[in-house]
Amino acid sequence: MLAVTSLSDIKSVGIVGGSLGGLFQAVALAELGLDVTVWERSSGRPDDRGAGIVLQPSVAWFLNMFCGVDTDQVSVPVTHRQFFARDGRSHHTLMRQQMISWGAIYKPLRDRFDSVRYRHGQPVDALTPRSDGVGVHVGGAVHPVDLAIIADGSASRHRGLVSPGSAPRYAGYVAYRGVIDEAELPEELSAVFRDRFSFYDGDRTQFLCYFIPGDFGTIEPGKRRMNWVWYVRADAAGLDRITTDRYGTAHGLSLPPGLIAPQVHTELLDRARRLLPQSVRELVKHTREPFAQAILDGRVSRMRRDRMLLTGDAAFVVRPHTAASAEKAAADAIALFTALQQIPSVDAALEAWERDRLAEGTALYRHGVGLGHRMGLNGLDATPVAGRAS
Repeated sequence: MLAVTSLSDIKSVGIVGGSLGGLFQAVALAELGLDVTVWERSSGRPDDRGAGIVLQPSVAWFLNMFCGVDTDQVSVPVTHRQFFARDGRSHHTLMRQQMISWGAIYKPLRDRFDSVRYRHGQPVDALTPRSDGVGVHVGGAVHPVDLAIIADGSASRHRGLVSPGSAPRYAGYVAYRGVIDEAELPEELSAVFRDRFSFYDGDRTQFLCYFIPGDFGTIEPGKRRMNWVWYVRADAAGLDRITTDRYGTAHGLSLPPGLIAPQVHTELLDRARRLLPQSVRELVKHTREPFAQAILDGRVSRMRRDRMLLTGDAAFVVRPHTAASAEKAAADAIALFTALQQIPSVDAALEAWERDRLAEGTALYRHGVGLGHRMGLNGLDATPVAGRAS
């Protein structure tokens, strides 16, 4: 455990949200010897839905340094990028990357953090600034902390306390997603995508896919999962229709696996038959439970108000084309850990952290919007999402 002699006025930290953004911060700050408590509104360990993530340097470094994880053992390597034409032909370029799943990142972080200090099923009702820190209101009780970190994601309930008027906006398209056990794929189809990060860029649409770890993080060939994402334009009415489940319940910004309405599923399969090359079309066909999420744009003008900080998607919501959501959250935590270690004044450390992370978040935000524009995905809608379910 590292001693923090210069930070005697910060001893306790409260973190609002216990997903990746909150856990990166919790693990790093606990390593500094601080008393960290996480309040997570959902109950139990979440289902990772098998979602795939491109493993980026900050995430890999964090897992190795703070959790002792050899990321080569929990990620699937690819050697090439593969680009499909509409007629099914493809070409390749050499590009080595590693692919990981959301769960393979979450599990070591969650296992590393003291389970007694992780309060699941306890939503934070309010945060109130105090002369000596922040009051965290949970279930009628007020917990005083020296530093509060807001890490409750893109639909943050507390973002406005730090950066008013910064609710994300719907970008005008959705990402359909699917995960398939490798064993369920015909061998000839599986071979098409092996060791490849594959893309199809069509008219105002994009499809991409790659293998990720399977159950229990296995990366053994034959036991992995195929992860695919398909970006499709949809106006606000279309988004509402896509994210209303088979029972008529509206989910707002996302649709969990297993709940897609039969008519929406039929239309997805028909769209795949009409628009996608055969190989990637087969992946959609073999997916039992496709799910969906709205693509959002979110940026803040500040990430700090006194002793309250924004981190991860509660600060900047960047488009998934950047492959940077988890990377950004890990970098936020690494930067705060470093600033608190190296800068004797707490206020100076927090100011330096905010300056660095605002610049990085703004650059990523602009990069993602630019990528969406180049693919012709922007422009159908651009509406605030405050008040929608997440």
